[in-house]
Amino acid sequence: MVISWVLLTGGIAYLALITVFTLGWSKLRSIPFSGTPSVFVSIVLAARNEEKNIGKLLSRLITQDYPGHLFEIIVVNDHSLDQTPAIIDSFSSFPCLKALHAGEETKGKKQALSLGIGRAQGRLIATVDADCFPGRLWLRTMVNYYETSGCRMVAGPVAIRKPRGIIPSFQALELLSLVASGAGAARNGKSIMCNGANLLYEKEAYEEAGGFSGNVHIGGGDDMFLLEKFIRLYRTKSLAFAKDRRAMVHTFASESLRSFLEQRFRWVAKSPAYRNGFLIFTAVAVLLFNLALLGSLLASAFLPGLFPLFLAAFLVKCIIDFPILWMATGFADQRKLMAWYLPFQLIYFVFITLSGVAGNLLSYSWKGRSKY
Repeated sequence: MVISWVLLTGGIAYLALITVFTLGWSKLRSIPFSGTPSVFVSIVLAARNEEKNIGKLLSRLITQDYPGHLFEIIVVNDHSLDQTPAIIDSFSSFPCLKALHAGEETKGKKQALSLGIGRAQGRLIATVDADCFPGRLWLRTMVNYYETSGCRMVAGPVAIRKPRGIIPSFQALELLSLVASGAGAARNGKSIMCNGANLLYEKEAYEEAGGFSGNVHIGGGDDMFLLEKFIRLYRTKSLAFAKDRRAMVHTFASESLRSFLEQRFRWVAKSPAYRNGFLIFTAVAVLLFNLALLGSLLASAFLPGLFPLFLAAFLVKCIIDFPILWMATGFADQRKLMAWYLPFQLIYFVFITLSGVAGNLLSYSWKGRSKY
């Protein structure tokens, strides 16, 4: 009876949430460029052990289709142990680039970003992860959305580059589902997430919010915790989403199943520190519904009467999840990923349940660090 009740109530909440996200995503439209850019932007990124990617990223940033006198690139070397510092320094001849090296007093991504933002001259701060790759129109598109939205922060889309095989495809589908859900929520004035791999915000608003203070001791979450502060200060004007392929940033799938799981555990481990009421409701509803799905499937081995209930709930989930993923994969020009849709659904409710539990119980490391 308990499983049946949780499955029913969780299913109703899940159905309502996904419907809200889907409708919000469908209402978002691309915005044409409106004149020549006129605002100065500081692109700030922190890099740790990124010798494989940092050179390609900096080359992409230097060649942005944006007036050269209106942007700067501030890259902070976050105690790298490989050739990252040397690669960063090799770009020192470009006047738009400033290379900073974090000292012993600067520990972790949040403090590295704070160091870079503190040196920034731009009215706007744009952030991108060191293992991501934007197109030439990325910056111009993000600024265009800022100027037309009236919001203090703009989130952009992130997608996995050329996913092949079941694990990369699984990551790609999940990432697109998160991007589309977060965008749909923002469109409806209920922002729940953003991604620092593709983010733009006012420096003045960042300072008014207190930057990353208050959660520096928590590993990661520079983007989500800052969004929470913006929501408290600016409400429905906190976040807009740039639903535009020109704003897309691509990243690579995790190199192994273990690294992928560790990444998800890091995301989940931050959840007890969140204070966004709608985000908490969303996370609890999604976890409970998926937990009930797994519980009813396992319990049906002893109580066969539960299996039809599990099957009905699972089919409803497959139906309600399909439209937003269909639209999101089309937007990202990755419609081929939908060939993995059914295997994705068969795995995902187990994955969500286990990661939700394990992320709050297990320790993790990232690039040789157990925190920050």
